[in-house]
Formats: sequence, structure tokens, C-alpha cells
Amino acid sequence: MKTSVLDFIDSATLREHLRNQKLEPAVKCILIIHSKKHSIEEKLDALKERYETYSTEDFNMGKYNCREIGIKAALKEYIISTKKVIDELNNTDSENIYHVCGTDDICCHGLFNTFDHALNAVKKHLADTECTVIKAKINEFENVTDTTVLINELGLPYDIWNLDNDRISWSIYGAYAWIPHRYAIGDLIRSSFDATFAVVVDNGKCPTNALDLDINDMTLKCVAFEKKEYHSCGGIFIQRYFPILRIESATATELEECPKELIRFSHLVKGGISPAEFLEEYGQGIIGSKL
Repeated sequence: MKTSVLDFIDSATLREHLRNQKLEPAVKCILIIHSKKHSIEEKLDALKERYETYSTEDFNMGKYNCREIGIKAALKEYIISTKKVIDELNNTDSENIYHVCGTDDICCHGLFNTFDHALNAVKKHLADTECTVIKAKINEFENVTDTTVLINELGLPYDIWNLDNDRISWSIYGAYAWIPHRYAIGDLIRSSFDATFAVVVDNGKCPTNALDLDINDMTLKCVAFEKKEYHSCGGIFIQRYFPILRIESATATELEECPKELIRFSHLVKGGISPAEFLEEYGQGIIGSKL
């Protein structure tokens, strides 16, 4: 292989953990597809290489779920259709405009007549920010979305689809797998997306097979602490799902920024303190003082 699947794993913690482990072809492709750090062209080249190398039987191995059709057939359709969308992206005419939008809002940051102009604006004005470029057809009544391009914080398009290959994209991009990871219940983790700290309360390592996989096999059930939420004790614990591909193990240095309440909760989950002791500290607002 010209490329290693490790190069496409965004999480440094997971990348290091999987370095000496064997991964099935389908799982490798799913990891590549979900990378945000690499461009869509780089990902397509890596997927095409694996499509041409492995047989249908090879792709049947592993614990994964590809919706609608088999993953090798889905890969072929995805590669062909996505390359076609990329080739057509810069076809300009007076009926098309390009919107630049933030990922967390629908506010338009500009209107452009070519994709290159839109991408240059992203690199100039939205550096280090994830965003979306939408190609839309203008008609008399509204703008109809034709193509959607996701842009990472490096200014690289990392995924793309349009009205014609939306089903194909969903089939392959919506594929998920059981990912072998290193996290244990009680571990403190940090989201690489928004730097949120959390404690793992379900690491998804129960026995599983390809028939009972769920989207949660690529997430961990965690508990975070929100000081902004109203509570008499100064904040509340909230359960959330964190994507395995977007989290890191919290380092000792990073824990200096972690809410002390969460550190104490980690001690509770790992059995270092009793529930009664934890509740007493939390109720009195002194939690985190015995670290």
C-alpha cells in the first residue's frame, strides 16, 4: 500500500493504539472515510487503492455495518460519483452561486461565482475554522442546493456530495464499525473538536458481532460537567456521546484545565471514593478539594 490507514486517523491516541494491531479492509476504509485532516482527493486515492487490492470476501471480514449495499460495491459507486462531482464543481455558469457557511450556523459569509473563489475566501477569512461551501442553483423563487463541500480547519475539502450521489454518499459515509480502542470506564478524555473534558462511563467493549452493531460503536458514552448550566452546586453533570475518532486521552498537563468536579467523578467511577463521599462533597460545593 502506498498509504497507511494510520495516516488517516485524526486521533493521536487512537492512531498510536492501533499502530501494531491488524485491521480488516472494511474497517480501514471506514476510518479513511471519516478522516477530517485529509482532502477528499487523498481519501479517494486511498480508497481506490484498497478497492483494487481486496476482494469482496476480504471486505466481508470485520465487525462493521454499511447501509443499503455491500461495502465494496458502495466504495466503487462512491469513488466514481464523487470524482464526477469534483470534476463538475468548477463548471461555472450564471445559474450557480457559492455560499460559504459556518458549520455551527447557517449565516452566509459570502457569495461567490466559482468554487475556487469561495475556497480562497475560506482560507483568507476563516482560517483554522471548519466550514461548508454550498453550490446552489438560482431560480426565480429560491436557491436550490446542488453540491455541498465540507472544509476542514486547514482549508481542505474533506467530503463532498450532491443531489445525484446523496444516497451513495450516505451509504458509505454512514458506514460504521466496532473500533478497538484503549479507553476504560472512568478514563478522562478530551474532545479534539471543542476541548471538552469528559469521563468515560461506557466504553462499548461488550461482546458484539456484525449483526447487532449500532452507530454508538464509533462513540463512547461519557459524562461532562457544565458549569454554565444552572444548579445550586455550581454546575451539572451531563451524559453525552463522544466520537472515538475525535477524542484524546487527557494528559497530566491538560488536566490542569479540567473541572475538578469531573476529576473527582472519575475517582468515583474508578472506585477511588464512595458514592456517599462524592455526594457529600458535591452537595456542599467542596467537590474537587481532595485531589
